[in-house]
Amino acid sequence: MNTILDVKKLTIDFKTENGTVKAVENINFNIKKKEIFALVGESGCGKSTIAFSLMRLLAKNGMITDGSINFNGKDVLKMSKQEMFAFRGTEIGMIFQNPLDSLNPVMSVGNQVSESLLLDNISKEKAWEEVIKIFEDVKISDPKERFESYPFELSGGMRQRVMISMMISRKPLLLIADEPTTALDVTIQAQILKVIRRLKDDFNTSVLLITHDFGVVAETADRVGVMYAGNLVEMGNLSDIFKKSLHPYTKLLMKALPTISKKEGRLVNIPGMVPNLINPPSGCRFANRCPSAIDICTKVSPTLKEYSDEHYCACHLLEV
Repeated sequence: MNTILDVKKLTIDFKTENGTVKAVENINFNIKKKEIFALVGESGCGKSTIAFSLMRLLAKNGMITDGSINFNGKDVLKMSKQEMFAFRGTEIGMIFQNPLDSLNPVMSVGNQVSESLLLDNISKEKAWEEVIKIFEDVKISDPKERFESYPFELSGGMRQRVMISMMISRKPLLLIADEPTTALDVTIQAQILKVIRRLKDDFNTSVLLITHDFGVVAETADRVGVMYAGNLVEMGNLSDIFKKSLHPYTKLLMKALPTISKKEGRLVNIPGMVPNLINPPSGCRFANRCPSAIDICTKVSPTLKEYSDEHYCACHLLEV
């Protein structure tokens, strides 16, 4: 089986004082073994919500109301709490957005990483040796000295490497990287992306990359899913998304990317606002901002369809 993760018709709602937020609706995608799949889209489109749902870590007011999550032949939504406890880390690991918030400030980073290894009932000395080796794998300088460092003593890039070390120490089959380069300068960002790319070769790890940065996607991903307002509007390999975009939203995003050539003119600004997801429109959620919208766009929600080899799009214009 080449597919390690298969998500079908995933729908997630959040109960709030103002009503039910339709955060994610009818999402379908899969991730293959040793593949980096990127979910890209503006803030609030549902990328991180999907990531947390895969780990069954949604907030208390969040609920998966429909769909299935099949991971390596296992139905994640049917697992008990005890099964999920064993599942997290060994099957799926997650790098959170802000490593400083995710690390214990009063415990050395080496001991924090070794904690996960001690779950396998190995000696402390063996765990420490393994941590130092992992630190070397993720290019942490002076790993023996860094073992005794506390999170506040490390730079943002180093803390991110510690988080990656913590996740790969259990050798998960899938690693979720949620905005792994946020707030890092471009040099450190490039190093972190290089580490993530090496994971699939050195550890046979698949990666779900969550980002709003198309530059990060271009450097790292094999396939890409473009999200807008809780919907997956386009999905394909890296070349198709960047060079053969089908959805109007993806095309506008491509035009909004800066280039090194002055001939391209001014960057495109997408007019309008994202719809309120408490009362989302009945048709395409991008219709109110789409320059090519037609009558059916405001009435019927489009479905994600395959238009060429593994290149999917949800747009009525393609059918017309």
